[in-house]
Amino acid sequence: MADDPYTYPGTDTLRNKLGITDDKTLTEAERRLTLARGAEAARLTFSPDAEGYRALHKHLFQDLYEWAGQDRTVNIAKGGSRFAAVPYLAREMDKLFADMSAKNGFRGLPRDEFFDRLGNHINEMNAVHPFREGNGRTMRHHAAQIAREAGHTIRIASIDKTEWMEASRHGFLTGDHRGMATVLAAAAVQRDLAPEARIGPAGMAMLPQRPPPEGQRYRVTLTKAREELERYLPAARQQAADRLRTLIKEGAPTTTIANARTELAYVRHAKGPVYQSHLLTYLGVRQVDAVITPQQTPLERVREIGAALGVQINAQQQAHLQRAVRSLERPILPPGHAPGQERLAAQFLQNTAEKNHADPRLSPAQAIVDAAMQTARDRGESARMVSTIGESTRQLIADRIKAGGELTPEIGRAAPSPAPRDKDRSR
Repeated sequence: MADDPYTYPGTDTLRNKLGITDDKTLTEAERRLTLARGAEAARLTFSPDAEGYRALHKHLFQDLYEWAGQDRTVNIAKGGSRFAAVPYLAREMDKLFADMSAKNGFRGLPRDEFFDRLGNHINEMNAVHPFREGNGRTMRHHAAQIAREAGHTIRIASIDKTEWMEASRHGFLTGDHRGMATVLAAAAVQRDLAPEARIGPAGMAMLPQRPPPEGQRYRVTLTKAREELERYLPAARQQAADRLRTLIKEGAPTTTIANARTELAYVRHAKGPVYQSHLLTYLGVRQVDAVITPQQTPLERVREIGAALGVQINAQQQAHLQRAVRSLERPILPPGHAPGQERLAAQFLQNTAEKNHADPRLSPAQAIVDAAMQTARDRGESARMVSTIGESTRQLIADRIKAGGELTPEIGRAAPSPAPRDKDRSR
């Protein structure tokens, strides 16, 4: 990063207490030192708030960096999309921890719901990325502490690093936290009810292996299949979870329980049936042959559509599948934008003035709009012009939030007429 105060001049190596100027040597030192500090952190309790999170980072990296435990002072990015901009770091962290506190630290939840909420929390924390370095390790220890206190212990060493990185990348670019929830659940010490995905081509979830479906097959367009999935998938997920619990309670055979877990993972997976229907459309497939009857439950219907999609997925060449996956997962944000800031800007535009004032992250922005409108009234502008100036200022502020820029009163003075909406940035 050019002109990065955190690195030695002319290099990408972070300044450190050990005076190491070689990236590989620093990486190995980080690994050894944070492993030792991590073993200590596992026996400590950090307060469930932003200050506690900073204290955790400081504990892990105290031997390496002077700035351990401090919010970064530079903007950083990955894959062309930026993490939360510096002016919003503290607010975003406070918001995430306030949300967790309001939900009692996710305590007292069924296993599936706990990991779903924990996955969402970690996904949002990843989008903030408050530190210049060491965010991933801090998040893993943070997740382990939350899980330990909620009674769903995670073994950090059991977290699959490759799956973690993929879930982090996918969640950052799309806002979908289900992959992260799956990774964390897979590292749990007790996994009686944890779904276990069967992974097929290009990392896609597949249904348990079974004989070909019986019954009259009908040709279903992929558009119709997606409509069916949107209608039945929510209920199918609940039925799959209930079925697994019942099988375990009744002491069903191990193979039956394993298949039920795989089926539950399939209907929940980020690369499950809906994703596969989009992928096949991209590859030029227009229809599938599925066994569909009016008597089917939502789970049975989703299962049959999923089986039909799986037949087509397995018929594709691996090289074609990989190219299609890469194309579908390109960042959906323009370079220089972060998902969290996009959502914050959209919320600002959707909220009423009262709601913005009630939100500490958006209150300063709404104050600028109010000041611009009051200035227009003081000039004797018509009510229509005052409203126009207010709307224009709102849009300018939303664009500034998206780009991570500083909010200053000058924004209001720069908006005499409505600003054109940038439709290419809408999500």
